[in-house]
Amino acid sequence: MTSCAFWVSNERSLCAALRAYVRVMRTTWISPVFLCLLATAPVAGQGRAEPNLRPGLQIVAQEERYVVEAETFQQMIAVLNGMRLEGERARLSQGLTVYKVVPRWKYQLGSGGCAMISAEVEVEITVKLPLWPGFANASDEYRLRWQGILRSIREHEYEHRDITIDSASELLQNLFALRARTCRALNGAAEAALALAEEALLSRHAELDGS
Repeated sequence: MTSCAFWVSNERSLCAALRAYVRVMRTTWISPVFLCLLATAPVAGQGRAEPNLRPGLQIVAQEERYVVEAETFQQMIAVLNGMRLEGERARLSQGLTVYKVVPRWKYQLGSGGCAMISAEVEVEITVKLPLWPGFANASDEYRLRWQGILRSIREHEYEHRDITIDSASELLQNLFALRARTCRALNGAAEAALALAEEALLSRHAELDGS
């Protein structure tokens, strides 16, 4: 959806444009993955602890937990392997990364043509991970195996998170670089850049899920 308001100030036409898109990423795992996890699994990657954010890029990221209703480790494995976080008819998923990217930009017509005068991209990301209450009463072996499972899911979902942040940063850079003879052409170029960014981001998420 695009909302554009025109006004005149000091004989210069300005336009503020808003466009938002929302996509949901999912991960798919199969039983053998869980059953073969070892206690020596690498420490979970939390993504970039201190990401170098570009000015104008606003990130709100959070982590949520959903409860796995299972008493034993074997029951937990069975529940996870049949989990569909997006609904009964959705794909199998044990972790879920939900994101919303909202770019905003302003441009100004001058003697040399139309150029961006400001741009920002807001990103909201929620990573959903499993919580197994049975962990408290599990044996040391099953605790270690559960921790390995959780690390693997978290590491994968945080890769989705970082891909989204990187794509938003690239979009912001591309918006600032736009120039055109007319503001109509510039706004069209911004819309095209947004469409390309969305398509590229979906492709990167799909590639990660297929890896």
